[in-house]
Amino acid sequence: MSHQTVSPSLRPSVRLLRIVASAFVILGFVGFTAHAADAATGSLTGSIASAGTKNALQGAAVTLPALNRTELTDSAGVYVFQNVPAGPQELVVGYSGFTETRERIVISPGQTARLDVALKSADVVSMAAFTVETQKEGQALSISEQRNSPNVKTAVALDEWGILPSQNVGELLTRLPGISFITDDDNLILNVTIRGQVAANGQSATRLVLDGMSATGVGGNGRTATLHSFSASSFEALEVINGQTPDKRADGFGAQINLKSRSPLAMQERRRFNYSYSNNYAPTQPERATSYSKHPFSYSGSAGYTEVFDAFGGTRNLGIAVNASNQQVTRQFNQDLLGYENTVNPNAALRDYDRRDGTNHRFITGLSLRADYRLAKHTTVSARYLYNAGSEPFFNENFINPFVSGNQTYPALAPGVPVTLIGAQSAFDATNNPNGAWLPVTNPNRTEIRPVGNAQMNIRTWALSFVSKNPTATLVFEHDLGKLKIDHAWRQSSTKWDSNAGRERQGGQLSIRTNQPIGFVLDKTDNNDRVFTQTAGASVYDAASYTPFITAFANATATTTTNATTGATTISTIQPVNQTSSSFVKHSTLTETDEWSGTVNATYNFETAVPFVLKAGFDTVNRKVNNRQVLPRRWYQQPGTVLTGALTPITAFEEQHGGQRPPVFDVVNINNTLGNSALWYEDVNFTATSQFTSLRIMKETVDAGYIQAVTKLGRLNILGGVRFEKTKVSTLTYLRARSTPLATEPDPFKRAILDYNAQATKGGSDKSFPSLHLAYDLTANFKLRASYSTSYLRPDLLQLVPAFTFSDTLQTVTIGNPDLRPEMAENVDIKLEYYSKTGGIASIGVFRRWNKDRISTTSPSSGITIPNTPDNGFDGLYGGYTILRPVNNGTAVFQGLEFDFRQRLSFLPGYLKGLTARGNISLLSAKQRVITQFEAVTGRALNTYKATTKEIPFVVPVTANFGLLYAYQKFGASFDLNFTDEYATNQSYPINNGVAFTNANGNIFRDSLLTMAVGVSYRIRPYAQVFLNVNNIAAQGPRIYTYQSDRLRQDIRQNMSLSVGVAGQF
Repeated sequence: MSHQTVSPSLRPSVRLLRIVASAFVILGFVGFTAHAADAATGSLTGSIASAGTKNALQGAAVTLPALNRTELTDSAGVYVFQNVPAGPQELVVGYSGFTETRERIVISPGQTARLDVALKSADVVSMAAFTVETQKEGQALSISEQRNSPNVKTAVALDEWGILPSQNVGELLTRLPGISFITDDDNLILNVTIRGQVAANGQSATRLVLDGMSATGVGGNGRTATLHSFSASSFEALEVINGQTPDKRADGFGAQINLKSRSPLAMQERRRFNYSYSNNYAPTQPERATSYSKHPFSYSGSAGYTEVFDAFGGTRNLGIAVNASNQQVTRQFNQDLLGYENTVNPNAALRDYDRRDGTNHRFITGLSLRADYRLAKHTTVSARYLYNAGSEPFFNENFINPFVSGNQTYPALAPGVPVTLIGAQSAFDATNNPNGAWLPVTNPNRTEIRPVGNAQMNIRTWALSFVSKNPTATLVFEHDLGKLKIDHAWRQSSTKWDSNAGRERQGGQLSIRTNQPIGFVLDKTDNNDRVFTQTAGASVYDAASYTPFITAFANATATTTTNATTGATTISTIQPVNQTSSSFVKHSTLTETDEWSGTVNATYNFETAVPFVLKAGFDTVNRKVNNRQVLPRRWYQQPGTVLTGALTPITAFEEQHGGQRPPVFDVVNINNTLGNSALWYEDVNFTATSQFTSLRIMKETVDAGYIQAVTKLGRLNILGGVRFEKTKVSTLTYLRARSTPLATEPDPFKRAILDYNAQATKGGSDKSFPSLHLAYDLTANFKLRASYSTSYLRPDLLQLVPAFTFSDTLQTVTIGNPDLRPEMAENVDIKLEYYSKTGGIASIGVFRRWNKDRISTTSPSSGITIPNTPDNGFDGLYGGYTILRPVNNGTAVFQGLEFDFRQRLSFLPGYLKGLTARGNISLLSAKQRVITQFEAVTGRALNTYKATTKEIPFVVPVTANFGLLYAYQKFGASFDLNFTDEYATNQSYPINNGVAFTNANGNIFRDSLLTMAVGVSYRIRPYAQVFLNVNNIAAQGPRIYTYQSDRLRQDIRQNMSLSVGVAGQF
């Protein structure tokens, strides 16, 4: 991707007008391309529904055998045949798990005949007592969708496997083959990773679309969306598309997840109400934090209304559906984060122990509206609105952190005196290293830190909030003109989320540390018991031990530093006030994403002796992402002063260490003292400069066109074509160009305007994406598939914009690279599927994909540790953090084997007939070639390393799921098991394959994880079913280690929870 300095501009409204005009041109040609029906022909239409529930059956195969013509029912269960010869015709209807039905009808010339068919379950007599009709139809819908698809994909209905504990669509996705999941700090599923495909910054490479169109969502730096932001009650089904067809977006790099909503016209009744309500309880367990025990209850509720009307003289031509949901999800933060001496020796000193705990109360509101109207015989219009909102008003977390680190300074000596690093990360030796930080390690679980250098207790307390709003409005038109079908859709989607210092900015982030070196022992033999024991220095339990000292003196003029190796020049920041060891920061990170998109598609069926269907179309996506800080503020505590006031509720650290309380002050209480000039003074320069350093804007346009053809040669179905995508990207940020002396401009806001220049870039790419998909019916029940497809992964906002962003959790600072190119991939799938007559499926598949231009953080600028000095290039912040800068680096090959089955076990004797089983296992391996050493100035590759499966981040060798459903009369039960194998989350490679590892701390792995859940239900009334779910039975949470399994890095404690509720419809 080439870039040049320009002023970014984007006019999506003009672009959309052009596309709308083009759409009307296409429609204008309809009269010429779709000829009128011959006088000797007529039309046949009708709907296919379930005899049991009256629900319309989408994807049912309706065939006229004499004419060798087949149509699939649409989302309302409707089929249409045009130009049917007059006279008697036989109609055959088939649907997975239902008895095939044959009907006869007479077609009159020039007339439209109607034939509605109600299908009966294939085992309605023998299995009546063991069947839950809605779950059976959900399974039939997903299997029929998968069976009829020309490409490789997995489909599943939202009600196929019973009630989801938290209505998070991610819970359902993790039960599908080849999928592992990414969680946030409170262990809710954020995103999923499919077949090991993940971006270099840890973001999912899987694209989420709604009803086949792009939409915005919370998270993902404006590129992906967090799954827990979407309520499952708004959708009917989802599909994971592995084999991309030309009519789908090409940026489904790992795969594309499509959430599908239900058409209200699919209901055969006139009116329907459905509801669900549950309470969640976290019982007392060792894994439950004390703060969580004070708020162990949460809830989830949803309600829906659907009705079909006779409107404007029509019959059942208007359908309205409304769904609303509200959830309170209370989760705990309860984890350890441990840091070690950076060594490959078996015994590494444990030098950093960070005990974290707290609670988060997340409120999620969802609203979906859909109105489908049959405007005319050939035209249906659908108006859809989806609104998701999140609110986290009480995001409280405590960090109690004894550690020693050789890249921190302690303390500043005097103005103008160079700061030196004291207390290197190394073992004490009376002769050779008298300033060593720790005693020689003889027990890998125990390290004794000496009271030297910057050995300290660091306490950070957060009181934050989070708010998000995500509306999406869509207008869809479908025109069925017989041989010619045209659809076009237009969407506006936006997301606004704000991470703030509390709703009223009454909170923030307080950081304090001991003012003298301390000695202590860290013993992780049992990290659920005492780990920290102080051995020397002022007491860490006394607030007077945390009186601030100056870490960097104020400077009125800037200094310029030139790196002798790279030639890079750094201009230091003017710092008008002294920096001290205690600070209070209020951040407000605001991200606004706006997107306008449109699509036009036309399909023509030539109805030749050899079936041939041609489809073509184009679409546009215009997205703008604006990320910035809104009025951030920072205060420093006056040197030598002592904080007083209320403490937080007792923390997990205090419970594990005898109950003695360190000064973990309540942030809101401290906030009320910020106006006391005897205690605090504000760094206004921080506010002035942050409005420039935090700003990142990306504008992106993706225009696409495609053509594809479908034909059938006997039992072989062939789909092939090509997609073209033209991408334009522009970015804007501000970079420091100079440091104006205080004497020249004393006002910090005016000085910031003088010092920062806008940095705008513009780039783009033109790519073509061919694909070919074959499906062969070996028998009536066996289908063999082969697929070749191409896709790409575009860099996101933080990777492209040449500014920096930080992660306190990962201790990293990421600097964007505007010259990044998209990562490209080719994918081949071969899959054998078996479809049973009773509605089950079993499949086995292999795949192989080739990735090039890998987006990687292994680069000449990555891996540098930021010093804790006022002139470190980051305004004195982020000392000890690691710099990451993405580049295109290397190639990779992924290959895997996937097995999947879903089957009702109706062949079992007696009461076992009610069992339904599902299971899948995925085996994944990979190889990657990565450049590990670059020439300093040119960036030319000097050495490479060939990494294998365990060394490549987020490549999970084995994922597996198993589940059982049981139904007998009014009783139901379920069991779910999920297994994720051990895998790397971060990797630092040696220079080449002949050199041993040296950066042990760069090699981080997540241990294998097994979770289980059970549930029972009982139908007390035809319209009411009560249920109980026990989630995470074994109270298992992720365990992460560094380099070798006994170096525990992060232990995330998760407790079991109970959900009790009622659901039904009438």
